[in-house]
Amino acid sequence: PNPNHNHATNHNAIQTQQQQAMAPKAFDWSTELFGPKLLTKPKTSGVPTASALGGKKLVLLYFSASWCPPCKAFSPRLIDFYNSCSEDIEVIFVSSDRDEKSFGDYFSKMPWLSTIPAYTSNENRDRQGKLADMFKIQGIPSVIVLNAKTGHFVTDNARTEVMQANSDASKKALVQSWLSKEAVPVDQAVFASGGGGSNNIFVKIFMMFAKKPQYFFGMLYLGKKLLRYLENLGKDENNDQIEL
Repeated sequence: PNPNHNHATNHNAIQTQQQQAMAPKAFDWSTELFGPKLLTKPKTSGVPTASALGGKKLVLLYFSASWCPPCKAFSPRLIDFYNSCSEDIEVIFVSSDRDEKSFGDYFSKMPWLSTIPAYTSNENRDRQGKLADMFKIQGIPSVIVLNAKTGHFVTDNARTEVMQANSDASKKALVQSWLSKEAVPVDQAVFASGGGGSNNIFVKIFMMFAKKPQYFFGMLYLGKKLLRYLENLGKDENNDQIEL
């Protein structure tokens, strides 16, 4: 064998590898938004985000949590919808659960993917916070539909639309209606309903207590004090001390 030929071949191979390493990588919107890995089930290391969404036409972001009663009521409807349309859509669960058991018990019942939960690291907490801000999430459950190829925004009214799709035909028609819409870059999107989160004052109060449990216990404490105060008002009027 010609040693000069082998040397030239090796040199060309090394040069090709160097050029590939230096070439700019194609921008992947899904990795940018969700991080390098998505989970397929609890307590796993995850799969590469870009390949996990391969072949899908639409991505549905499902902002939800196990402690949220409206979410627990909606999840079976979304699972039914997903099972009818999974050839075209992928759902990504964005969890507001605060510990591994709550997240794992809830996610284990879901047939789709999940972002790595916020409680696992500051980086994941920041990423999830940016997602919620980006899509103007005001409450949960919320469902955002994105074009799977570009990451462009399709609708934030998906929760309501999924609830209204009761037959297989209507579910598939809904997916087609999303595909026929003009998807726009997220920074140009007009958000109508905060991902389907309710504007109901009671839901907002519930969300406040759920996110800040100390508020609930503080209100409970003050309520007990108020009741005791009212009871003492009916006692001996000569007693000028109120028991707290």
